Amino acid sequence: VSLNLTMGLAGQFALAHAAFYGLGAYVSAILVRDLSFTFWSSLLPTAAFAAVFAAAIGYPALRYTGGIHFALITFAFGELIRLVAANWHDLTGGPQGMQLAYGPEPLFGIDFSSSLGIYALAAGLLAIALITVETIRRTRFGRALVAIREDEVLAASLGINVTANKVAAFTVTSVLAALAGTIYGPFVGFISPDMMSAGDSISIVGMLIVGGMGTASGPILGTLVFMALPELLRVAKLYRLVILGLIIVVVVLFAPKGIAGLIDRLVPAKRKRGA
Repeated sequence: VSLNLTMGLAGQFALAHAAFYGLGAYVSAILVRDLSFTFWSSLLPTAAFAAVFAAAIGYPALRYTGGIHFALITFAFGELIRLVAANWHDLTGGPQGMQLAYGPEPLFGIDFSSSLGIYALAAGLLAIALITVETIRRTRFGRALVAIREDEVLAASLGINVTANKVAAFTVTSVLAALAGTIYGPFVGFISPDMMSAGDSISIVGMLIVGGMGTASGPILGTLVFMALPELLRVAKLYRLVILGLIIVVVVLFAPKGIAGLIDRLVPAKRKRGA
């Protein structure tokens, strides 16, 4: 959902989403372990840290490049963060990762150590992400992002600050990804550099493409396909990734707007026939 803001609305391909996800998990865990933060009090500084990193990477990358170059820069940044986490043994535990023995403290009577509590926490963050992205979509900022996606030169000629809007979108996207990472650590009880792999970032991009970039339901539909289909294809084992790749190719060729766009196109057609 958060990557949809940068890719779907602003039209900028970013390949560092898993890196910010892992960055959020590590920053929150280090704050709790070394600086006596609680889970809840670690969220704000984690979000601020991710925002600074995103702006520092996004501004020069989006100011002087764009398109495939921005994708390559974010890809390189993601690999850099993963390598730092894998080699900074004293701080991150290196390739062995970090064992986490904490969790979200009870809030509003909800015990977040239970399965229901973890679900409530994840569902709450999903709601925040959806509300944030959909609110932005309806604001002047969101309309500026769509204008930039369609034609940057025309958007600039209309007085839109192209660089500032793209950097802002990338920053919000990265902060939401980092906050999602803060939940992952306590839930699993372990984090490692593997969670920041480029393959995961590419998979998230695939979810968006299949579900439908720029649509409200696309990210959720794409995630359901990517998370449920591998389970259904376990009988194929060696061929599951090939089948997923073929699905992406078919969607790009025959449903450029993804599953959500295909549904929107078919439903009005049925209504017209019914009328």
